[in-house]
Parts: sequence; C-alpha cells; structure tokens
Amino acid sequence: MKKVLLVFLLFFVGMQECIFAQDYEKLYNNLEPFGSRLYNDIDPFEDEDSLKYAYNPYPLFRTSAYLYFKDIVIEPGYYNLTPRKLKGDDYILFKQGGKVKFIIPVAKKEMTPLNFYKANIPERKKTRWQKFSTAASNKFYTIAKKSQKIPPPKSFIKVDVDIIYIIVTVYYGEDKYIVLFKRTPY
Repeated sequence: MKKVLLVFLLFFVGMQECIFAQDYEKLYNNLEPFGSRLYNDIDPFEDEDSLKYAYNPYPLFRTSAYLYFKDIVIEPGYYNLTPRKLKGDDYILFKQGGKVKFIIPVAKKEMTPLNFYKANIPERKKTRWQKFSTAASNKFYTIAKKSQKIPPPKSFIKVDVDIIYIIVTVYYGEDKYIVLFKRTPY
C-alpha cells in the first residue's frame, strides 16, 4: 500500500512539473519585446523617483550567467530592476549606470502576499539607545520636516531555475512581477 501511494505521489508531482512547464511555455510565447527604445536610453520617470525617495528605490540584481529573452541577450553584471508601465503594459527595465540597457516584458503581475517582507527580510535588532534615538528623530521630523523625501518601498528578488527557464520574481512594494528567461538561446 505504501509503495502504491509513493508511486502515485511521485506521478502526481511529476505531472505538476509538466503543467508548470507548459504554463511557462505559454506565457513566454505570448510575451512581446518592447517595440522601441527609450529616448537616449533614459528612464522618463527617474527624475521623479530621485526627488521623491531618499535613495535609489530599486533592487540591485547581479547575474553571473547570460539571460536570454527571445532575441535579447542580457550579459552578466549588476542591474537595477525598475518596474514600469510603458504603453499600457508592464515591463522591467534593466538599468546600469542610470541608463536603460534592456526592457523585458512582465509575464505575470500579482499582489505581494501579506507579511511577505516581514517573513523574508530580517529586521536589524536595535539597542535601547537606537530605539530611543529613532523614536526621538521621528517625532522631531514630524514637527519640523527637514526634507520631503520618503524611504523607498521594500523590495526583494527571488530567482528560480527550471529545466528550460529562469524565473525572476521581483517583489516591489505591493506588487510582484514575474519575468521569464530561457537558459539557452534556442
């Protein structure tokens, strides 16, 4: 009985992998690259972000492997992943040194689960003095604001490797963006 249950369970798990692979294949085939380039490879909303936030609000992504999306090849390096809505569709901008290098469409956009950041990003433990000084400075800045800049939204990057695909999930604020790449160019 245990062997039959084990074989059934393995068969069921194998079928789930096939179903997920077919879903990725459909999503990947339905995606279209961004039709044009941005003017001078500059993100049009970057100035707005630098005025609004206290520091760079976008997560830094380091890849040591080539990522392939249709005819786009992303070389290994460091990139700021910037989610943007361009021409009505969601895209992830791969920026390097303030310039947009690549524009990749988002396969799926969802809401970030509740308490996701609390569960996945550890909080630094503060001493009593640090807690007191943070509370005092917050109270002082609510009375006399030094600047109008706010801390950026929380972000997190998760990479899953499948047999055929590399799935990059970018959690940014309240949204979750899933981007698909192939492991090989064909």
